[in-house]
Amino acid sequence: MLAKVARQIALPARTWTASGTHTAKGYTTKAARTVNVEGMKADCVNINLNRKLSADFRGDVFGPGMKGFFYKCQKVSPDTNEYWFIISSADRGQIDRLCDPTTRYPVVHDGQHDTYWIDEPFTCTVRTGPP
Repeated sequence: MLAKVARQIALPARTWTASGTHTAKGYTTKAARTVNVEGMKADCVNINLNRKLSADFRGDVFGPGMKGFFYKCQKVSPDTNEYWFIISSADRGQIDRLCDPTTRYPVVHDGQHDTYWIDEPFTCTVRTGPP
């Protein structure tokens, strides 16, 4: 089954991978002034029930090729969710940038939950490269 999923999302045979946690804040508009409590809750429920696979994770920041898997979400404060992730790319530079705490992320809209997200830096606790 995993081989079929890998083919469907065009996961390269040799990848660099990072895993860890990161936090994000959800808002009702792009101006990011009012917290979208319901959208943040719905996103956590969805990830905890169904997981989330992104075939082109944050292409606006990293360019094409990043594959993201989010498998756990937890509300950690009234305006912040924490997410557990595994992200892979054939490009080591993309993983280096993902794990760089100075990388900044523009506001992105999630149509499923009608929420505007600000991703905070990713904390990469494990990094692996191709054999």
